[in-house]
Amino acid sequence: MKRKNLIAVMLPVLFGLFALQSCTKDTPTFKVYQSFTLPAVSAPLDGSTIKITGTTVDLKWVSTDADGDATKADVYFGLDSKPALYKAANTATTLTVPVALGKTYYWKVTMKDANGVMTYGPTWSFTVFEPIGIFVGAYLVDEPEEAWTYTVNFSKLSDNTLKIDQYWASWPATWTLDFTKNTYSMPLIDFGGNYSGIESGTIDPATGKMVGNYTIYYKGKSIEAGVHTYTKK
Repeated sequence: MKRKNLIAVMLPVLFGLFALQSCTKDTPTFKVYQSFTLPAVSAPLDGSTIKITGTTVDLKWVSTDADGDATKADVYFGLDSKPALYKAANTATTLTVPVALGKTYYWKVTMKDANGVMTYGPTWSFTVFEPIGIFVGAYLVDEPEEAWTYTVNFSKLSDNTLKIDQYWASWPATWTLDFTKNTYSMPLIDFGGNYSGIESGTIDPATGKMVGNYTIYYKGKSIEAGVHTYTKK
């Protein structure tokens, strides 16, 4: 009787050990793959205003993969705040793009590892500095010789030329700016009606202020000379 009881106890134990061993052998093993880290901007910094000497900018970012997967990035770039795909499967963490002065650009990067796992970066932006940009708009002109202050407007004609809508007696004129010497010049202009004028002076790239000496002629003879001070409104 005792032997039967012992056998009855041992059988469930043996079956349990067999089942446990079987489960241990059949348990699959898993390998964990690492995706690329969240892209971090390197240059140009987000929200920055940059100065350039050419017509391109190098976009740079940082994103790594612990498995050592080769870099594969979809780069989105453009003037829209939701930039379109510019280059797919870029094989470096830098990309050269064309830009224009005075424009704000938006860009982002999506990294893709060898197993197709995507890491989506945020949208960044930067503005390309335009030297002439600060000189565009409305100005107050102080003309002490005639105790007169009036408003004029400057508009951009090119990267270094401005058009003033009403120079002196409402005549339009064109100015050339030199950003190396921080000066401006208006060559002798024939305004019609036997009037002509000339002006040159200095510019402040930080504030947009301009100060210059002018001379107005009538039938070739000087009828007024003085100083113009232009302060941006």
